[in-house]
Amino acid sequence: MKKNRLALFAILCSSALWGQQDVQFTQFANNKIFYNPGVIGSGDAICLSAAHRSQWVGFDNAPTTQNFSANIPISFLHGGLSVNVSNDIIGYFQDITAGVGYGYQMDLAGGVLGFGIRADFRNKNITTGVWAPPQTMNDPSLVGFGNSSMATDLSFGAYYRADNWYTGLSSTRLLETKDLIGTVSGGSLAQIRGQRHYYWMGGYDLDLENGFVLQPAIMVKSDLVTTQLDLNVAAMYNNQLYGGVTYRVNDAFAVMAGYQLTKDLRATYSYDITTSSLSNSS
Repeated sequence: MKKNRLALFAILCSSALWGQQDVQFTQFANNKIFYNPGVIGSGDAICLSAAHRSQWVGFDNAPTTQNFSANIPISFLHGGLSVNVSNDIIGYFQDITAGVGYGYQMDLAGGVLGFGIRADFRNKNITTGVWAPPQTMNDPSLVGFGNSSMATDLSFGAYYRADNWYTGLSSTRLLETKDLIGTVSGGSLAQIRGQRHYYWMGGYDLDLENGFVLQPAIMVKSDLVTTQLDLNVAAMYNNQLYGGVTYRVNDAFAVMAGYQLTKDLRATYSYDITTSSLSNSS
């Protein structure tokens, strides 16, 4: 009998900023489906994951993010379906995104190759009640702000996994749709254009002696303006204790710890230590 599996992880970060519009998580290896729809339908049981991320802890109005993902394998679809919901608050902007996807899985060369596509429905909101500081409250050029906008976009990915390794390529915001956040004087539209993002990830499970499994992983992410590299090394002991470190090049170093609460439930936590210039203020 298939069992529902729940992966629950909380993420507390003190930094991590790059020139992108997508949410990023230190524990990317625990939430592959968020970045790569090619994961959709993989595995033999429903997998649920929930994450919370706090940036720049101690700063007023610091960014926060929540995410929930469900990967639902369905055999007669030769793959499965997914549901993804995220809430991202950065400064005066709040993005609430809901996504539904389909993935096709096929056997190939001793492993499984998956292709997936996801439709993302995004609501962006900015409110003048929070946004307008005293020096601009009466600026006639700032009219019509505070409205919510709706936009639809697509994500696509390919993901291959074998017995002890995986790799995947994906892209989000494929349509580069625009968020219309209001109007300025003269009736011109104020808008934010979506920026296409690209991801490559890979990882390996290395069985060691005495119950240890070493799990190195890597992710490269780019919007063709800024590129960032995440390097992660984690270890699992007796399928119960989990720990590791991540280095986000030129940005942060993170430590992670977790525990397998039950056969189907794991909780993990990570903390980022800023190495960029922001560390002087954090």
